[in-house]
Amino acid sequence: MAPLIIAALYGLMFLVIKLVTSIEFNNEIRLIINIVVGIGALVLPIVIYSFIDFKLTQRAINFVGQSWCKEQNVEFKKVEMHKNHFALIYLQDNKKMRKKFRVRFVPTTWFVKSVEWLEK
Repeated sequence: MAPLIIAALYGLMFLVIKLVTSIEFNNEIRLIINIVVGIGALVLPIVIYSFIDFKLTQRAINFVGQSWCKEQNVEFKKVEMHKNHFALIYLQDNKKMRKKFRVRFVPTTWFVKSVEWLEK
């Protein structure tokens, strides 16, 4: 799924470049437009993909946290993203508690393959 998203974004950038280069400009303006559009065509899909990846990962780990809270009959607050793990914040008897976990995804997708709950 991820390679498909990246390919679609670069394909969209190719169409934008094709559209912009078909318009007539004088040489100085064309040079500026080619530089700006060329840099944008390389960088913009990466930035857009990073945003999509962040949101889909956040959605998946929130679902994991909510499922665990539902099974344990505790109140879900939020899930924090850290460098090499996630932290589930929940309320148990009006007391904030934390539970750390790691998630393994199916390669190139945001489907959860396994969840590893970490001990403190």
